[in-house]
Amino acid sequence: MDSIQTLTFIALGAVLGAAGQGIRAIMGIKKEIEKAKANGTTAQDWFDAKELYISIALGGIAGIGAAISVYQSEVQLSKDLLIGFLAAGYAGADFIGGLMQKWLPK
Repeated sequence: MDSIQTLTFIALGAVLGAAGQGIRAIMGIKKEIEKAKANGTTAQDWFDAKELYISIALGGIAGIGAAISVYQSEVQLSKDLLIGFLAAGYAGADFIGGLMQKWLPK
């Protein structure tokens, strides 16, 4: 792979990682909306757009990490690889967020 293909591969990891975290966020938001309806509150009472954006960015970072970890000069895209990038974003954002909470000042 040349440098353009390498950067494209890493960008693919970022996009799919962010998408994986986006899927997770949508499921969480749906759950919170149902809870809010049951409690008689509105989405504005609990929704924070900054938190959503940070969450999706962390998913992208996790996807980049996954892309770098599997990168080889002759890597072939496959369904399993793409799903792996999605899964990295889905699960990796919690891992990165936990590290940030532990190591960064509050």
